[in-house]
Amino acid sequence: MPNVPEIKSKILSFIQRNGPSLPVQISKQINENMIFSGAVLSELIANKKIFISTAKIGGSPVYYIQGQEYKLSQVLYPHLKEIYKRAYDLLKKNVILKDNELEPWQRVALRELKDFAVMLNLTSGEIFWKWYLTSDSEAESIIKKILGIVEEKKIEPEKAEPEIKEPEIKEHEDKIEPQKLKKVEKPKKEKQEVLKKEIDLGELENFFNEKKINITDKFQVNKKEINFKGEMNSDLGLVKIFIKFKDKKKISDSDLITAHNESKKLPLYFVSSGDLTKKAQNYVEENFLIFEKLK
Repeated sequence: MPNVPEIKSKILSFIQRNGPSLPVQISKQINENMIFSGAVLSELIANKKIFISTAKIGGSPVYYIQGQEYKLSQVLYPHLKEIYKRAYDLLKKNVILKDNELEPWQRVALRELKDFAVMLNLTSGEIFWKWYLTSDSEAESIIKKILGIVEEKKIEPEKAEPEIKEPEIKEHEDKIEPQKLKKVEKPKKEKQEVLKKEIDLGELENFFNEKKINITDKFQVNKKEINFKGEMNSDLGLVKIFIKFKDKKKISDSDLITAHNESKKLPLYFVSSGDLTKKAQNYVEENFLIFEKLK
């Protein structure tokens, strides 16, 4: 049985030495199967021992520890799309940006740059963006200048000036203008129970029974695709997993990347009636994923 504390220590030590790291780099250090590796990483993330980036390199996020945030830009910036590089450069140069003074593409891009752009909401409803390495006190001072708020001065007894109430700034990364970004709505409960007949559920149930996977939730995306949440035993005990079934002759790396994003922080188990492309096979090996083909 793998020594879980020792493996966790190896992962943390490796990231400490090497900085933000790709899953394939970590995998070589611990030399364990994908479900186990993914479960260990998920547990470290849940306990805030390590963090995971939103931006990706070739479809893979990087893992880092607290204090290595400044290294993220060095690792991720070269792999950003051009539109995100432009928004990144603008925010880094200005440190603080006022949302309603930005162009639409800039506002959308900043909402996607979660690793580098921090959304600040004033009690007045105004939104500002802060460069992620900027302190709250520095950000508050700059925002006051932008709003024309004068710093409070010492009050002379014979000539008291009215007190100026400072705006309360709250950090919030999830408040998004609905008209600017696409929202992925959670499926309604009644729809989760309706599975169309195009997919042979009996074959899938037999597969889950054979693998000793207990299904806790399911949702049919379309005629050929179903998402499941389940549990299976591992050396770490009962592990929660995200399962994607896709009835398709060839599974591409794009299919895997989409499923990986849907799985969020849960280990991904991809099941299909088809085969992996070469790029997809590489993606599976590099990202602690498990792929199973239904026979």
